This record gives sequence, C-alpha cells and structure tokens, in this order.
Amino acid sequence: MLADLLYAIWPYQIFKSVFFRGGVAFLTTYWVIVALMPSVIRYFRAQGITSDFKRPEPGGKPYAGGKPIMGGGLLILAILVSMVLWMEMNQFIVALLLIMVAFGVIGALDDLQKVVHRRRVERGEAEKKSYTDKADGISGTVRLGLEFLVASVVVIGLYRFVQIDGHLVVPMIPLKWWYPYLPRYVFVPFMIVIIVAGANAVNLTDGMDSLATVPILTCTLFVAAVAYVGSDPELYLRLRLPPLPANLKELVVLGSAITSASLAFLRYNAPPAMITLGDLGALALGSVISAMFIFAKAELFLPLVGGVFVLTTLSTIIQRLFFKYMLRRKGRPAAEKRRFFYRAPYHHHLQALWTYSEQERAVQSVWVQWLRKLGIRPPGVDDQLLRAGDVDSRVVWRLHMMSIWLLVLALVVYFKVR
Repeated sequence: MLADLLYAIWPYQIFKSVFFRGGVAFLTTYWVIVALMPSVIRYFRAQGITSDFKRPEPGGKPYAGGKPIMGGGLLILAILVSMVLWMEMNQFIVALLLIMVAFGVIGALDDLQKVVHRRRVERGEAEKKSYTDKADGISGTVRLGLEFLVASVVVIGLYRFVQIDGHLVVPMIPLKWWYPYLPRYVFVPFMIVIIVAGANAVNLTDGMDSLATVPILTCTLFVAAVAYVGSDPELYLRLRLPPLPANLKELVVLGSAITSASLAFLRYNAPPAMITLGDLGALALGSVISAMFIFAKAELFLPLVGGVFVLTTLSTIIQRLFFKYMLRRKGRPAAEKRRFFYRAPYHHHLQALWTYSEQERAVQSVWVQWLRKLGIRPPGVDDQLLRAGDVDSRVVWRLHMMSIWLLVLALVVYFKVR
C-alpha cells in the first residue's frame, strides 16, 4: 500500500524496484521487532507465558524464571506489516500469507495449552511427568492432523488458483537430461508433506537458544536468490535455470522481511535467550519457507541448505526407532542404557559430548562407538566445558557455521553445477 502510494505521488521506478522495497521491508520489520520486543518480553514474564516449570524469584533480583514462549508472534506481526506496506499482493504472496497465518494459529493453540497445563500443575490440578521439564501442549496426533488438514486445504486451493508447475529441479542434473514432472495426484501430496515436514523440523530445532534462527535466515536467502534469478529472463537463460513466473520476484521482498525478522530476533534469542519462537513462530516460519521453496521449484534443495533441520529431525526419528528396537529385543534396562545418540535431537547429543562430568556416563552411544571405529574420537576432557551456558554457545555456533557453509554449497550447486 505504501509503495503504491509513493509511486502515485512520485512516479519514479525506484518505488517498483524489488531491491528498494526489499530494503525498506527489511528496515520496517527490524525496527517493529526491536521497538516492541522488550515490552513483549516483560509482559510475557509477568503473565507467565512459558512452558518451563521454573518460577522467578521474588524481590528486585535478576529474572531467573522460565523463558517466555510465543516470541515468534511478534515476528509474524512485523512480517505482515511489511507485506501490507511494501509487497505486491499477487497470488503467491497471498498464498504464503495464508499458510503462515494458518500454521501460526495451530502453533499458538499448542503454546497456549502448554501455558494452561503449567498453571494447572502449579495449582495442583494436574501432575508433572517425571521425565519432562516442560509443560505439555496439545497431543502430537491432534497437532499433526490439524497441520495436514490446513496444508491440504491450502495446497488444493493453490493448485486451482495459483500457477504452480509440477516439474522438479534435480541437484547436479542438467535440465536437458532430466527435468521430471510430477502429475497432480503425486505433486499435491508431495507439497503437503514438504510443508508439514518443514514446519515441524523448524519446531524441533527451536529447542535450543537461537539454533533455529540462523538456518531460517540461510534458507530464506537461498530461496530469495533462486526466485530473483529464475524470474529474470536474461539471467535464467544465461545460467540455464528453469523459468519462473515474473511476479514470483516478490519472494525477494518477503525473503528480506523474514531475514530481517531473524536478525532482529537474534538480539533477544542469542544464548542465553530472553524469549523463544514457540510453536507459534516455528510452525509459521517453517511452513512459509517450505512453501517458498515449492514455488521456486527448489524443493529438492531444501534438505541441503536446511541441513540443520534435517539433522535435527532425522536424529529424533533414529533415536526413537532405535529405542523401540532395543526395547523389543533386549528389554527396558538395556534400551535405557544403550541409545543411538546420548540424547536427541542431535544438538542435545552434542551438549552431552561437550559437558565435563566427573561421573562415568550411564548411557552408551552407538553413534559414538561407530565414530571411534572410524578413528573419530569425541572431545577429550581438556576440550570439555563446565558451565552449561558455555556448552550451549559452542554447540549453537558450530551448527550456525554448518548452516552458513551449507548455504554456500547449495548456491554453488544450484547456480553452477549442471
């Protein structure tokens, strides 16, 4: 709206440029979050908007209660403000808006249920499970059912009203060799699975301070670059890339807003985090980024550039399957002592590796044993750390660096390796 108003008053082409609108969308998103987030954090702390069973100490002491959740709600609000002010509301942007808001609502329901459950435990109306340190949300089955329902409705609507091509770009394969086409009855379920899986992968990764923020940023930068080049006839012909609709270039502006939201959130989410995305932010951002990859015909590159999300999800699945296997074959005592990873997801396994303890480990890791056989040894005592905060920082930044080099690798493969 604001871009159109400026162009109507001063008909200069700069107000139509995706780079100008992307830049001001970046600034708008950033300063909305920076201006409002401190007040949101104070309010959420006062109202107990958290899933942690951890009470703040009374008196004028530093806050030591549970970290507030649902911080992603402000990110979504800031992105929506930038979308309304600076983006052309074509069919792609409207579809992405619907996906982001719908998954955000599902995440908000889950977060609110966690807050309600924690309060019921504190009042003595419910019991806290011995093996968990956080309150429960809605059941996983109900949440997945809602996600698949919303994704199905949106994707079927997309296929009817939005120009979506069923061709897939296969990494490292020239288009003239193989450019497979998925018919509607295959491509629609494929899109639904990608959106739901991407949303939940981001949600799993959000379990550690700032861990999900940088992979969100790198995935957004990649898909924005692909959308810009693919929607420019001169560039996609020169680089022999699949052509994309011209109005898909608006993903550059949306990508700029999401990138800005990630950077602004790092001010408050870097270890030790003052607030977390919560299911609201994680599901909303994960779903919209996954849909952006689908629109840009880069679905098969999402596991590469989003390698941290894949690692988090696969490690959780492997850990659960291995535990069930050991439980069935060896019994519960053996299953609890011998795990595939020390803990899951994988970032919690790294926490266990880097944390110094004078006591011998009660759990054995099959993964560590395999690595030893290959000559790869875990960190020694002189490389381990005593403080949990130092351990978290080391793990997070190792995985952040992984996200950055995966971004570079994905850009090289997509644009040059054919």
